[in-house]
Amino acid sequence: MWANIAHFFYGNSLYLEGHLCKHMSLQVLPPELMEAPKDKIETKEPQPYWKPSSLKDGESEEFRLLGCYETGHAIVGWQYASECRDAKTGDLRFNGYVVTRNHPGQPDDIARETDWSKPDRPKIDGTFVKPRRFLAWVATSAARGRLEVLFIEQKSLREQLTEVLQEIEDYTWTDEGLANFSIKISRKGSGLETTYSILPKVRKVPEKVKAEWEKQKDTIWLPNFFEGKDPFDGKQVDEKGLPAGGVDKRGATVMPTTKTQTTEEETEF
Repeated sequence: MWANIAHFFYGNSLYLEGHLCKHMSLQVLPPELMEAPKDKIETKEPQPYWKPSSLKDGESEEFRLLGCYETGHAIVGWQYASECRDAKTGDLRFNGYVVTRNHPGQPDDIARETDWSKPDRPKIDGTFVKPRRFLAWVATSAARGRLEVLFIEQKSLREQLTEVLQEIEDYTWTDEGLANFSIKISRKGSGLETTYSILPKVRKVPEKVKAEWEKQKDTIWLPNFFEGKDPFDGKQVDEKGLPAGGVDKRGATVMPTTKTQTTEEETEF
């Protein structure tokens, strides 16, 4: 089943619209990407989450991917910084991020660009910060031994991940939806000279991790991003018992916290 998911990525990328393979048992990309945006929800990034930009030059982090779009573990969308007027001063100030399923265009509340050449870092009227496409994927961290959300905005990393998932003979998935491999994300350089890379490594999933996955699989739901809710609050329902948002019927799964062993080969994550 999970080999079919990886096969789907062949010839496609997570950042491009495309047609979903009819023979797949699971749908990976959100269908809303093919539709006009219906609304926008202001949200704050939940904890714990991780962005590749948090790495410093020469640093790397290792993760195990969990699940896919149809199980509520992987989504793609757009994010932009917003501004609002301060009630006391009347000045525009940063007001968090807005997440949308589709490109938001140029909304009225989009934040202005910053003039980084000046010490006081003033905003530049008449400009705006471009919205950024992102891929969010549930994963476990080898360094922190916990469940996290990878929030990937770098186009190059999405392309590299697509290439990894094409190698379906080497990098497979368990029936429970756990990757039989890890990915090490590395950063090199700084500023405009920054580059990122992904290195996969085959890692069999321990039985203990599989058992814990089954116990805790309903406690995370990434589509909560689009409803302004914390993905770690799990799948939401309204007063009628319907999924929050009204249409999604996908389940959500979570990876347990595991202890880091003294040797790399014994690491359970």
